[in-house]
Amino acid sequence: MITVKFIHTADLHLDTPFKGLSNWNSDLASKLKDATFKSFRKIIDLCVKEKVDFLVISGDIFDSDNKSLAAQLKFISELKRLSERGIPTYFICGNHDPLSTWLEDLQMPENVFRFNSSEVENVTYQKDNSPIADIHGISFQNKVVNQNLARNYQLKSNPSPISIAILHGTIGIPGQHENYAPFKVEDVSNKGFDYWALGHIHKRQIVNEQTPKIVYPGNPQGRDFGETGPKGCYIVEINENNIPKLKFEPTQLISFEDVQIDLSGEDKIDKLPERIEEVKTNIDGYDENTSYCLRITLKGRTSLHSLLNKQGEIDQLLEHFNEGQLNQTNFTWIDKIEVKTQPDIDIERVKKGTDFPAELLKTIEGYENNPKRIEELIKNVEEDLISYQAKRELAELSESEQKEIHEKAKWMLLDQLIKE
Repeated sequence: MITVKFIHTADLHLDTPFKGLSNWNSDLASKLKDATFKSFRKIIDLCVKEKVDFLVISGDIFDSDNKSLAAQLKFISELKRLSERGIPTYFICGNHDPLSTWLEDLQMPENVFRFNSSEVENVTYQKDNSPIADIHGISFQNKVVNQNLARNYQLKSNPSPISIAILHGTIGIPGQHENYAPFKVEDVSNKGFDYWALGHIHKRQIVNEQTPKIVYPGNPQGRDFGETGPKGCYIVEINENNIPKLKFEPTQLISFEDVQIDLSGEDKIDKLPERIEEVKTNIDGYDENTSYCLRITLKGRTSLHSLLNKQGEIDQLLEHFNEGQLNQTNFTWIDKIEVKTQPDIDIERVKKGTDFPAELLKTIEGYENNPKRIEELIKNVEEDLISYQAKRELAELSESEQKEIHEKAKWMLLDQLIKE
């Protein structure tokens, strides 16, 4: 049976400058920049290890049209490793690295095919001198591509047993992402292709589980807390009769994660590093050879509540946890700790009392399920405010933000009153 095996990756964003991060932590920025290249190297290593037939890259190889020569040479050097082993690479250019920004005299290794931007091209992969797979693709010529490129894809008149389409763009509603070749599922699902190798969306997702498989592999290395969780590429196997088989392979060097730690009943602050390590090892896809950037939310009823909310304490904890971390091969860097704990107070016992805390609690809870009363309270506060900026921010609070402020205020008052 005719079978083809390849790796599908996209959105490498090599040479990402991490400008904002560089201003306050140049060491972390340097590690992240290096991680984008190392994750691509892992993909090349995987191609060799898995003995794939070819590699597919669905655009945005570089982060910017102003890509450095060093970054381009590193990219070509990795492709050369595949070329020397007879493994072809097929790639398109996306909105971050449009074709018009590539150096004209940049010589690609043998067996590397970069698709043009004037029309959808196709190239046939052969094995033992027999046509096995037709690979179709088109590059972005410039950053802005308004038209639906998916509509231009058509099978060859005499297609090979397997047909693959490489496309950079966004599945969405017309009018959204208009600069990034928007298209609908129906634009690609009935064209006869076996596999749509998509790029542009950094969140890994299989849009269609049946044939044709429509797949975004996500980016192989997260770059901030908008790109959390395992990152990697897909190993794809297709034959001319069956639904393509996919296997996700993680490639990130550094993983961004939002985690929660329940401190209920905890009364020792020196246990916090141990709890952080515990929650880290329980992260989905945890790998001891991966570094982690964490944002931590502390929750639960704990006697540590007052200490954690004391001004400056969290900053000192962050400094303590992060000291020396970036000198390690596999580090854990804590970007932020958000305290959403509650004091260790028995609310039901307080309610049964006849003292001031009991009366205050009843008054506070009278607002909790009464949005109209909260709205009136906000208006009263607005009238006393002098700052226009403060008035505007107060008026723009969402219902969930109002509830969060209300909850924090309740616990802060009770904590202070009952302590006293």
